[in-house]
Amino acid sequence: MRFMTIPASQVVDVTQLLDRLAALPRTGWLLRGVRPAESIAEHTLGVAVVASMLVDDLRARGEAVDGEKVLRMALVHDAAEVFTGDIPMPAKSQALDRALEEAERALLAPVLPPAMLALWDEAEACATLEARIVKAADKLQMLVKALSYEESGRASLDDFWKNPSSRKDMGLELAKAVFVELDRRAAVARPGR
Repeated sequence: MRFMTIPASQVVDVTQLLDRLAALPRTGWLLRGVRPAESIAEHTLGVAVVASMLVDDLRARGEAVDGEKVLRMALVHDAAEVFTGDIPMPAKSQALDRALEEAERALLAPVLPPAMLALWDEAEACATLEARIVKAADKLQMLVKALSYEESGRASLDDFWKNPSSRKDMGLELAKAVFVELDRRAAVARPGR
């Protein structure tokens, strides 16, 4: 990661830019009738919380992992959604994903400091342990939120539970165990489904 001094104006600009995520709801919840729906900023906080626990678990298992990098990456992993909004999984294809990633990078490059942009790039590539942790945390947080919405009677979210792309454990033992726990709790909250 390359660090550089950052002008005060960029601190204000980036903070204001990313603050817009608080006003953008997660589209997947809206499409399924959940109102009010979690914002992208709320999701980002949840991803950072889950990622920090995954880091702690990996360290307890003897893995070397850069926890600061994971948390920084979690904070910017959805930064481009300031420009594009939250495009739900059913609308995405591999071709759209590639085109979207290129467009998002072009939009982020002029505004994010180089170190933040590099972390966003790394998260998109998902080739490092730290990026895999963020990806797993992203999916885990989403299903935890789906469970919370169902337990509170706000929605029936069958397609989230049945979609294999919702269950990317990225080879992390704790992530696998959390998916099993989520399924156990969902069976209680969703009898007969």
